[in-house]
Amino acid sequence: MRAALTPILGLVAATACGSPSSSSGPTPDAGVAALAYTPCAADARVGSFTVRLAEGFSAVEGRVFDGVVPANVRAVTATEGSCRILEGRNLFCDPACGASETCGEDGTCIAYPRAQSVGAVTVGGLKAELTMEPSSVAYYSNGATSLPHPAFDEGAAITLSAAGDAVEAFTLEGVGITALAGAPTELELTGGQDLHVTWTPGGVDAARVRLVLDLAHHGGIAASMECDALPDDGAFDVPAALVDALLDIGVAGFPTITMSRRTVDSTTLSVGCVELGVVSEVVGNLTVPGVVSCASDDDCSAGETCRDDLTCG
Repeated sequence: MRAALTPILGLVAATACGSPSSSSGPTPDAGVAALAYTPCAADARVGSFTVRLAEGFSAVEGRVFDGVVPANVRAVTATEGSCRILEGRNLFCDPACGASETCGEDGTCIAYPRAQSVGAVTVGGLKAELTMEPSSVAYYSNGATSLPHPAFDEGAAITLSAAGDAVEAFTLEGVGITALAGAPTELELTGGQDLHVTWTPGGVDAARVRLVLDLAHHGGIAASMECDALPDDGAFDVPAALVDALLDIGVAGFPTITMSRRTVDSTTLSVGCVELGVVSEVVGNLTVPGVVSCASDDDCSAGETCRDDLTCG
């Protein structure tokens, strides 16, 4: 018997955190090993910085705003274990908001959050020194400063320190991870069945794994499933009840599963919550029985056309 879904009324701000998994590999110092996985709640997150381990290169980027964009906070409509389904909310303002405004929680227009300078940002623990100044739109990136790849060693203590400017100074921590390996590039999502996902386990106790299933990116349906704070032990079963609930919302063309290994630290500032992620991400394709993705009519069977949601029908 499949477990019943837990309905959620309103917004859920808490993020489930698993207990550290045992692993072999380098032993970081006590401070790094004890780093908690603490992402910001969606309704408090105003900024994030990412130290990214991508395929063939490493990069650092981030931005801090002076408020939360209400439309970016989605409703959690069902949960099971470490997984939850998130759906977009229809915020309505009458009269409509102006170009520099957005609709707020109470149906009144508010100023659209603006990116803020946090002063010079220095990232420590990398194989090369890195200090970033904000761009004209308060965006931070290593840009033309090429980083070694990988930019850090596994288990390295990584720090991000902002000197402070329009937003006060802060420091965040992370841990060097290895690139996510062994993640699936193709998976079939079948109703009534758990989705079994495997990957090569990591060697950093502070790291967790996050899965995002997006079935309708091209269909205008703002819904996805997230399974977060998973132990980095190499296997996880997405529960069948949530698979069915997500399929019932709708499927568009080219559904995906995004997996990432990450450490996340956060702090609360005067403007809201800001986080630092050290991340390695892999995107794979999902297939759904009965759904054929298409880029043009040529991808469809005779008599079918490629519809606006990039499925044949």
